[in-house]
Amino acid sequence: MRTLAIIDLKIDKDEALALLDDYGDFIEKHTGIECEFYVERKDFSVVPTVVDSDGDLKPTDEYHRALEDDVHKRYGDYGVDNLVMWVHEDNFLYKGIWGVNRSYFYYKYSFQLCRWDKDNDANTFGTLNHEIGHSFDTLIKKELGTDINKLFGFDWDSVAIHGQGQWEYVGRKTGKENKESLKMVAPYIKEAYAKRKAQHLKKLDLMKQIISLLSTVVSLLSKKK
Repeated sequence: MRTLAIIDLKIDKDEALALLDDYGDFIEKHTGIECEFYVERKDFSVVPTVVDSDGDLKPTDEYHRALEDDVHKRYGDYGVDNLVMWVHEDNFLYKGIWGVNRSYFYYKYSFQLCRWDKDNDANTFGTLNHEIGHSFDTLIKKELGTDINKLFGFDWDSVAIHGQGQWEYVGRKTGKENKESLKMVAPYIKEAYAKRKAQHLKKLDLMKQIISLLSTVVSLLSKKK
């Protein structure tokens, strides 16, 4: 699983890297999936907002789209699996929410807006875990064609992630809730991420071939002069 975390300038980079390491260890322990993290920094002190249909205040679609456009230009559809917009609580003006997940919304990867709690690492961990967890059903459907809601017999987002029935809420108390549902979905997300990485490597290989061919053409043209 490859995640690009764009972190607020107010977030300490070393603290962010340490928390990502903890999250990576957690995911690998319960799914067998290795995590790769890329970290960039951005000023999120001024972000335009809009009230959505639920009455929650969120970044405007225009701002969200511009952020994803920039990432897509550099990483493409398969260069990363998750894009995390990590906003320090002092700049987190999005009322009614702690985070948002939008999977395959503009491009072929998942976007997560997450609140960074400066006083409680468990809250920060739990929000990241929660929002990335929301992406799994869409990831599996888009990459494998499998509807886990039908396969498991319940709605992944409202039941597994939000903790109904036998499941615990994937939340912000300990940051490590609901390990059993993670183990349940692990084979499917593992296959989906592997497929995405194969697509990325295939594209890189094609680009290398194109560069090689162009170099050959340049060489031949030089010899003709």
